[in-house]
Amino acid sequence: MFNPSPLLRRICRIASVFLSLTLLFVSCRQADPIPAEIPESLPAEEPGELPGEPVPEEAQPPETEAPQTEPEPDDPLANFVPAIRLAVCSDTHITDTTNERAVRLGKLFDTAYRYADAHPTYQALDAVLMAGDITNTGYESEFKALNTIIRKHIRPETQLIATMGNHEWIGGGPDVFLACMSDTLDPHVVINGFHIIGLSPRNTNDYPAAQIRWLKEELKTAAEDAPGMPIFSFRHHHIKDTVYVSRSWYTPDYAMVRKALGAYPQVIDFSGDSHGPMNNPLSIWQEECTFLNTGTLYYFEMERGMTGGTLPPGKENAAQYYIVEADAEGRVLIQPYNLLTDDFFKTPSNTDDPDTQLRYWIEKPSDPSTFLYTPDRGETASAPYFEEGSEIALDKITESSVTVTVPQAKDDQCIYSYRLVAETEGHRKEVKYFSEYYFEPMPETVSCQVKGLHDGKTYTVSVYPVNAWGVEGEPITSSFETPASVIVPYETDNPVTYVGTFTDFESYKRLRRSTDNGVFGGEANGDYFAGEWNGAGIIRDTVLSIEEGHGFGGSKAGAVTVNASSHSNRGLYLYADAVNHIPQDYPSARYLRVWVDFTGIDFRKACFGFVTKYDELYSTDDIDGRTDLPFYCLAEGESEWKTMYHGTDGCFGAAQSSSVQDFKGWLAFPTTDFAERTGSGSTFDSRSIKAVYMYFDLSSDDMLGTPFYLDEIALVDDYRVFEKIAP
Repeated sequence: MFNPSPLLRRICRIASVFLSLTLLFVSCRQADPIPAEIPESLPAEEPGELPGEPVPEEAQPPETEAPQTEPEPDDPLANFVPAIRLAVCSDTHITDTTNERAVRLGKLFDTAYRYADAHPTYQALDAVLMAGDITNTGYESEFKALNTIIRKHIRPETQLIATMGNHEWIGGGPDVFLACMSDTLDPHVVINGFHIIGLSPRNTNDYPAAQIRWLKEELKTAAEDAPGMPIFSFRHHHIKDTVYVSRSWYTPDYAMVRKALGAYPQVIDFSGDSHGPMNNPLSIWQEECTFLNTGTLYYFEMERGMTGGTLPPGKENAAQYYIVEADAEGRVLIQPYNLLTDDFFKTPSNTDDPDTQLRYWIEKPSDPSTFLYTPDRGETASAPYFEEGSEIALDKITESSVTVTVPQAKDDQCIYSYRLVAETEGHRKEVKYFSEYYFEPMPETVSCQVKGLHDGKTYTVSVYPVNAWGVEGEPITSSFETPASVIVPYETDNPVTYVGTFTDFESYKRLRRSTDNGVFGGEANGDYFAGEWNGAGIIRDTVLSIEEGHGFGGSKAGAVTVNASSHSNRGLYLYADAVNHIPQDYPSARYLRVWVDFTGIDFRKACFGFVTKYDELYSTDDIDGRTDLPFYCLAEGESEWKTMYHGTDGCFGAAQSSSVQDFKGWLAFPTTDFAERTGSGSTFDSRSIKAVYMYFDLSSDDMLGTPFYLDEIALVDDYRVFEKIAP
């Protein structure tokens, strides 16, 4: 996207018209924006193969004549004749040959060849670079599936150059990668005089000193062999504080890697891991050299900071890669391609012509003074704005929620997100949500459901547009009134002490273990289920029992014990049904409050949540990437509640910088921070539940066999108020 100056923007628009006209000559079908025909000057080729394995034959498209067009005289691409062409991708996460990811990878090869075949001057696809997480777990069976897909689509002219990612370490590790995919972990390949250098992580995401020394030597060799020419490098993990999502996802060795690469400004570096969309303006970043984010063929993940976490609704609609070309002068053209639209990405600016193609142009890679995609873009970015007459639409107003819809604001670079503020006397609710710029075409409107409002109140709602650089524009506003709620009295047949009690474990005659959890299959048929934290499997080594003297004030408590050989993730569900007489409806469910005794216990990670009457699971674990989700603690013998925060995985515990080791007392959790397990972005907004859920993993095997205790689980309006039931 050329917009550092009016002149460059004009140049870029002319270039776009030129390429559009070129493609128009070779394609007349909207479904095939890149022509499928092979130019007459090239013979039809059979699909390629990997060494030693057969390839099925496929019919070739009919031959046709390559287009001949005259470029505009001031087009920066007028004399650009590629001398090398690469397709660059990462995070394909292949598991088999038939699922959506497999189809997308096959289409990557097909579309890259279609583009190459139709090119007027250079018809080769020289290499496909795969920058890690090319399989989902790195097992041999997944590499076999990956190779089957590649064999079906690759041609002999094309080299496949791959590196490992952290997911390749889950299964077989380097041995399986080397046996199935490559003869080296760190390739250095020269194609048509251009150097390509790849790095595979050691121990999941590390790049040790010996590897960095090797990288420096290879970079030196490349720079001496082809002075001033681009050096293409690729690796799975980002360099911190460069491309989009690198503020959240990066290798711990980023400083050493960056120093090595940055010594050569002609380096053009590709990295993945984060699954960030490549049409975000920050997905190319130029300082000492050039860095690019390679996107994904699997699902999107975003930078932290949004209310719904880093995984947006519709996250699975992600399939993108780069076509990268360089000419004999060293100039580089990078074109992001969207496999879901079967076309090149358009600019994320919604003030441009909607057909303007997104291109990254590097005139002289060895000269940083010519770089267009520097941090200065943010310093000069103008504020986004709503067009005159834009209005907020309000819908589905309930006693505690409202759906707010706005027309997309305008920005000359990228409308990134919105900040919504709903205010009434004594209450303020703020929600941050994405604009969905990463979908093409970008929706004309965007909606957000605001939950956790107070009933019977008049709210003013303001929506502020925010661009990719964090620059905020002026809001549009509206107002609405939430209806007064009908108070459901708290009723239970169990002899409990406090209003809102779910269970105090006093009334159980015996605990019935359910064979299913209802969320992931079957129907709950007991008082509790202990098993997989994210699945249907029952795990018998995890047991809930009733013990005297370990609850609040020396009462009964639920004792949770893991009698396994090693600690791992567990899910515990406590159900309300007609047998145990636990109520499912409550006057308020703003907070979940529970008394705990974690003496001798430290969790690696843990969290609480709810299951609704419709078997929907909500928990804080389903809001990733935030560090502002509070929970509250009142230690035994203390009088003041203290605030702690869940970590970036939506959990508390040692691995989340919020250890509760040896804690004994009360915990409380805002239930509006419980998000749906499906990834819809929906958060809990009800006063009815079917079960209380707890996810946990112990920090050490030393804690196996040591119980922790739960008691006085309650759903309340104010966690600080202990309202006793009237006699």
